Amino acid sequence: MDYIQGDDSPELLIADRYLVNTTQKQSMIGGCPTWVAQDITATGSTWLALAPSMPSPRFSELMFFRHESVIGLHAHEYHNGALWVLCAHPPGPSLAEGLGLWSESQIIDGVIRPMADALEKLDTAGLTCRGIRPENLFVGQGLHKVVLGPLGVAAGATLQPVLFEPLCSAACHPTARGVGTIACDVFSLGVLVLSLCIGELPLKGLSDAEILRRRFELGSATAYMQGHNVPAGLVSLLEAMLSDAPENRPGPGDLITIAPSKLFSLRAEIPARTPLMIGGVEVRTPRALAWYGGKYQNEFLSLLQRKIISQWLHRELELSVMSSLIEQAGVAFLPSGANKAVDPTTMVVTRAIAILDPAAPMFWAGRWFWPEAIPQMLAHAEAGAFPPDEQRNIRGIASFLMTSPEVFDAPTLPALQATQIGGLAVAARRTGAKGMEQLRRLPYDMNVYQPCLSSRCLKERISLSAGLLQWLNGHLSEEEVSAEDIGRSGFMDDQMRTFLESHCARQGIVPLAQSQKAGLPSWLADLTLLAAAQRRFDKEALSSIARRALPLLETELKQWRSRTARAKRRAKLSQLAEAGNLTRFLDNVNDPAGLQKDRKMARQAEVEIAHLEQILEDEPNRKAVHEKQARNAGEFFSLLVGIVVSMASIWLEFCQ
Repeated sequence: MDYIQGDDSPELLIADRYLVNTTQKQSMIGGCPTWVAQDITATGSTWLALAPSMPSPRFSELMFFRHESVIGLHAHEYHNGALWVLCAHPPGPSLAEGLGLWSESQIIDGVIRPMADALEKLDTAGLTCRGIRPENLFVGQGLHKVVLGPLGVAAGATLQPVLFEPLCSAACHPTARGVGTIACDVFSLGVLVLSLCIGELPLKGLSDAEILRRRFELGSATAYMQGHNVPAGLVSLLEAMLSDAPENRPGPGDLITIAPSKLFSLRAEIPARTPLMIGGVEVRTPRALAWYGGKYQNEFLSLLQRKIISQWLHRELELSVMSSLIEQAGVAFLPSGANKAVDPTTMVVTRAIAILDPAAPMFWAGRWFWPEAIPQMLAHAEAGAFPPDEQRNIRGIASFLMTSPEVFDAPTLPALQATQIGGLAVAARRTGAKGMEQLRRLPYDMNVYQPCLSSRCLKERISLSAGLLQWLNGHLSEEEVSAEDIGRSGFMDDQMRTFLESHCARQGIVPLAQSQKAGLPSWLADLTLLAAAQRRFDKEALSSIARRALPLLETELKQWRSRTARAKRRAKLSQLAEAGNLTRFLDNVNDPAGLQKDRKMARQAEVEIAHLEQILEDEPNRKAVHEKQARNAGEFFSLLVGIVVSMASIWLEFCQ
C-alpha cells in the first residue's frame, strides 16, 4: 500500500522510504536536530534522521567510514533539496548524562584501544575525527565501551568545548579551527580518559577564558591533572596525550598497543625562572608569550622593538636561535614589492607569534584562525554567527589571504600555515571571480554540501540546485516579492546566484560571462542562470518564475520590428510561461536567427518606403501627363491610391 502524505502533515517522506514525524524530536546527535525515521519498506525498522545545517567539507569521504566504535551512516538522502542523514540508534545514553568512575583496565580496553584503532584508520584515510566529547560518546547499558557519534554531520571541531581542544585549536573561535590533525584528536581522547579516571571534567566550573589562562600558565597536562587522584599506570600516558606540543603526543598506533604503566618520554618545557610581564600577567614560556602577545598587541610590539623579548629568551630560557629570529622580526619590514595595504606592525606580530609557538594558529588582524577554516568562517559569518563588525573583519582577512599570499612567504612561517594559505589562494583563483563575489563563492566551491546562505531560505538547509529552483518557484508571490523588486534587483539575491553559479561551474557550465552579466538587467541575467540550472539539475516546470517574468520579457519583444511577429511571439510566450521550461521561454525572445530575419525584412521595407516616397516626389513633374492620361483612363488615381496603401501597410507592420 502506498503512503499518501497530506500537505499539512507533520510527517516527511524522505526518498519515498523514510517516514519522519517532525513533532517527535529526539536528543541531538552529532550536534544535529534529530528525529526517529520509520523505514516503510521494512516493518518495524527505524533509524535516526539527522538534519545537518553545516556538514563537513569532507562529508563525502566520512560518510563511508566504518568502524565498530563509530555509529556509521546508513544513508543520506534529500528532501526538498535539504540533506538528511540516517544512522543507527546509539547503544545507550551519552557520557554527558553521567561520566561515572572507570577503572584503569576498563579505560584501556573500552576507550583507549578502540578509539585509537578508529583514529588510526581515519589517519590512514587522510581524515580526522574532531568530535571526541562527552555528548558525542555513547555507552551501552551495563557496558564499559564507548561508541562515537556519526562523523561529518558538522564541520570539524565547531562543536568541541575549549576543554577538549588542544591550545592550537582552543585559542580560535569554533568556526576558525579547521579540520586539525590526528594529534588534535589524541588530545581530545586524553581529556576524555582523564575525565573517566576522576569521574568528572577537569577544571569544572571555570569559564573558557579561565581555562585558557590556567593552561597557558601551567601547561594543559598540569592544569588538568593537578589536585586529582589519577591512576599511577596512566599518569605518564596522560602527560603525553595532554602535552601542548603536538610532537610529544603518542600516535594512534602507540595507543592501540598501550599497556598499563607504560612510560612515555617527553621533552620537558622548562619555564623561565624570571617571568616576563605583559598585560599585567607573568609569562614563563614562549607559548604563553605568543598567546598574550596576541591579546596585548601594543605592549607586545613595544617589548619586541626594545629587544626585551629577545633578551629574555636568550638569558632566561637559553633559546638563542629563537632569540635571534625574534630580534629580526622586531624590525618592521615587508617583502620587496609587498602590498602597500599591509600594516607593518601587523606583520611583525604575526611573524613573532609564529616564531614563539610554531604550533599556534595564525594570528592576523586581531584574530586566531587556521587558514583552511576561512571558507567555514565566511559561511558562518553570512549565516549570522558573528556581529557585523566581525563579519567585515573576517571578509577582510579572507580577501587579503586569497589575493596576497606572497606576503606570508617567509621561512619563519610554519609549514602547515604556508600549505593552507597556498591551498586557499589556489581555490580562490579557481573560482574565476573577484572581490565580494569571490568571497561568496569560496564556501560553496570548497563544500558541495554547503546549504544556500541566502537569508530568504537559510533555514531550509537547501544544498541541491534543484531544491533551490523549486523553493524559488514556490516563493515568488506578489506578497513575497513585488514586481518592482524583481524589475530592479532580479529574482534572486547574491547568495542564491553564487550558490547556483558554483554548482553550475562544478559541472563545467558557465551560463554567463562576467562581461555578459554586466550588460544585462538583473532579472534577465537571473533568468539565464535559472534556465541553465534547470537544464542541468531539474526537469520540473518553473511556471511561477516564468509567469512573474512574463511582463518583463514582453517588453523585450519591442526589438522585433514586425507587428505580426511580435503578436505571435507574445501569444507563444504566454503558453511557454505555463509550461515552465525557462530555456524555451527565453529562446522565444532571444532568437538571433529570427531577429536577424525580422531586421532584414524591416530594412527591405524601409527601402521600399523610400522608393515609394521617391515616386510621390516625382509626381508633380509628371502631373500634366498623368492628369491627361487620368482623364482618359483614371489610372493615375488608382496608382496613387495603391502607393498610399502600400506605404500604410509597410508602416503598420514594421514602423509602429
